[in-house]
Amino acid sequence: MGVSKKTRALIHRALREDAPRGDITSKFFGNKHKIVNGKIIAKTGGVICGLEIAAYCFRKANFQTKFSDGAKIKKGAVLAKIKGRLNDILLAERVALNFLQHLSGVATETNKLVKLLKGTNVKLLDTRKTTPLLRELEKYAVVKGGGQNHRLNLSDLVLIKDNHLAGLKLSDLQKRINRFRFWRRNKKIEIEAATLQQVKNFLDLPVDIILLDNMSAAALKKAAALRAKLNPQIKLEIS
Repeated sequence: MGVSKKTRALIHRALREDAPRGDITSKFFGNKHKIVNGKIIAKTGGVICGLEIAAYCFRKANFQTKFSDGAKIKKGAVLAKIKGRLNDILLAERVALNFLQHLSGVATETNKLVKLLKGTNVKLLDTRKTTPLLRELEKYAVVKGGGQNHRLNLSDLVLIKDNHLAGLKLSDLQKRINRFRFWRRNKKIEIEAATLQQVKNFLDLPVDIILLDNMSAAALKKAAALRAKLNPQIKLEIS
């Protein structure tokens, strides 16, 4: 991944949030000249993610790790060794661990779901329901856990949902899709279906994906059969 300029700015904001006027405890009760050694130890097994971010947080110290993001680690594993001035390490410690723990949690939980899908043709996708301003990092963690990214933002692809469809006739919908296709040929179009009748109707449209929203297992099977019969080129997503 590397630590991008955008991510570095986010880390600096996080450090300022944690110590807007410095670490007053370490300033008066620490020892700014003392050199110490520290370790980050995994309290449980899982998929590690966020090591490069942690390393940037500890950039004033020497940060060493034998792991890379996406590695599967066991409880008790020494994830990193840090050597530097005590006050520098204490200033970065909490921010580094917050990023490391959060992103590793996302990667680990993603990996658990990916394992459940092993042996099938089903792919696990993420959503836009991310922590504000952390989307890029959280979606990176999903990939490291074995999942795949869906649209990154509202500008990435078209997703026509129930709120867009309200009061819109099928014929008008088709015209709007055709106009969009002419305007932006390279953008994919996805449409949300809540009923089997909608699935049947949408399979006639020039869309790329139909999202099956909150359907029962029985309805999902019927929707898959309709797609196989009427338009197998269209992909199905399940929410």
